[in-house]
Amino acid sequence: MTKKFRIGAAGVAMFAALGMGSAAQAQSATADANAEILEALLLTNNSALDFGTLVVDGAGTVTIAAAPLATAACAGDVICSGTSTPANFTVDGSDGRVVEVNLPPVDGELRHTGFAASAAPEHNIDLDDFTQSSGTVTLTGGTADFDIGGRLTLDGSEIEGAYTTTFEITVNYQ
Repeated sequence: MTKKFRIGAAGVAMFAALGMGSAAQAQSATADANAEILEALLLTNNSALDFGTLVVDGAGTVTIAAAPLATAACAGDVICSGTSTPANFTVDGSDGRVVEVNLPPVDGELRHTGFAASAAPEHNIDLDDFTQSSGTVTLTGGTADFDIGGRLTLDGSEIEGAYTTTFEITVNYQ
């Protein structure tokens, strides 16, 4: 009797293992892994955003377009004089790639060089409305140039002297 019970139990266990084995078989698949290496971007500033020499007799604006050889356009009680140019940049990287040009995220302020820490209106000029010659550039031969323009807003209280600031442009591959 014990022998029959053992054979019966072994048969049930074998049948169960065979039935479950087909439903619970392990599966596998393969996948590819890929990477592409691009040359690191190098951004060089070739020339400053230069609004030139200004004669201020009241409120007004000075605008420089983001185009090669663009000159300042004065409005209101501001007279443009002297040489002005948009900022020019060169970006180097992987040939044929498209690069996105990003303008400063906030407006700037030119400060009188003799009163750099002053917040007084007569020592500061608002710099805003940054423009770019192109939102993207294609790296031909691994390089591309682009221009950045902007606008100064003067309230007429600015004192005589030099005004300056810095602003940041960023680029990245698309």
